[in-house]
Amino acid sequence: ASLKTEEYKLENLTEDEMQKKFDTLTWHNWDDPKDHTLEFEKANAKIEILESEYYLKKKKDINQYSWWIYGHADINERDLMIFGKDYTVFVSYENEGFVSTKDWKSAKPNELINEVMDVQRSLAEELKETGSDYIENMNWIYKPEIDEENNLVNYSYEIFWNGKEGPYKSMQTMSLVLGRKGFIELSFVKKIDSNTDFKEFANFAKDFTKGVEFVEGSKYKDYKTGDKVAAVGIASLVAGTLGVKILAKAGILAKFLPLLAKFWWVIIAPIVAIFGFATKKNSSEVSVVDKKSASRRRKRRK
Repeated sequence: ASLKTEEYKLENLTEDEMQKKFDTLTWHNWDDPKDHTLEFEKANAKIEILESEYYLKKKKDINQYSWWIYGHADINERDLMIFGKDYTVFVSYENEGFVSTKDWKSAKPNELINEVMDVQRSLAEELKETGSDYIENMNWIYKPEIDEENNLVNYSYEIFWNGKEGPYKSMQTMSLVLGRKGFIELSFVKKIDSNTDFKEFANFAKDFTKGVEFVEGSKYKDYKTGDKVAAVGIASLVAGTLGVKILAKAGILAKFLPLLAKFWWVIIAPIVAIFGFATKKNSSEVSVVDKKSASRRRKRRK
């Protein structure tokens, strides 16, 4: 019988006790790690996984992990969580129809980040009261850019947090990979220190998207007249993934708003707890992504 979700945050446990908890989850690519292709059936897509990465793919496991680490359910209902040496990739598929790129010229990145901060400031008091970390400021590392050849959008930002244990920074790189019937959202989170090379990590995240591919028949180019079309175009979708409410002002179809409602807490506090967590693995095994692996991903997309 499946165990009931434990709805609390893991605190004040020894490393051994924490390890026992995490061992109850179903980890993939953990005991016999190797480079392989993950079949992401829900999206009709494939994702290249490196030997140094391991992942959770059951909703129940992802939700339990979220409770233990953050103290709340996985409100974004992710489909996959992929862990690397010092980064985490959150993956979800939205079956919202074919997303048009025709509105891309209307994207205004500077206005967008100001709106994101307005949303975050409005949440700050509530977050302070519950003892949660809150966002003080954000800057673009690189603004949203569209890759029309591969039908995806990438953007990256740094976040200045005010935490219970003092201020700190994180960075998040987002990618939206478009398919015939919906899109895959990839969210890369990394904790930052003074040695972090933002550009290097952002480029790694871009490389990762080249190992994410819809299968024949589900690719963006496979769109046919009569297919379901998403209620908003790509520029509005980027705003939605950042938790911005401009869609409501734009009078977008009300039925699409529930999808966006779940993005209100889209920016995830850096996963501090996981960085000391890969105790089962030899540290040499979990080394930084090597050039060979990155170039392998590059070759995947034609």
